[in-house]
Amino acid sequence: MGHDEHEHDEHEHDHDHDHEHDVEEALEEALELDTQSQIFLEMRRQNLDLLRIASEVAGYGGNHGPLKPGDVRNALRNIWDVFAEFYSWVDPEEDEGDDEEDEGDEDEE
Repeated sequence: MGHDEHEHDEHEHDHDHDHEHDVEEALEEALELDTQSQIFLEMRRQNLDLLRIASEVAGYGGNHGPLKPGDVRNALRNIWDVFAEFYSWVDPEEDEGDDEEDEGDEDEE
């Protein structure tokens, strides 16, 4: 019976070790997801800050009155142009991929 108890103890030890490994893996995955989420949220916050700055540089910040319906498209295009220029300074690699897409868009217009 001593031999059976020893095998039982080894099985429990292996099971405990597997459980600890699973818990460690789950914690690592959760931490990685949390880190990725934090990075994503920080990037979005930075984009919103950059958009606010672009709006001000384009002349649509502060005490600017409400836009007329016909002026909205032009205002958005002006803000986007400034934002895109700023963004190309912040992340030049991202901008290189956008150029290829923009060239296709220009053909459609």
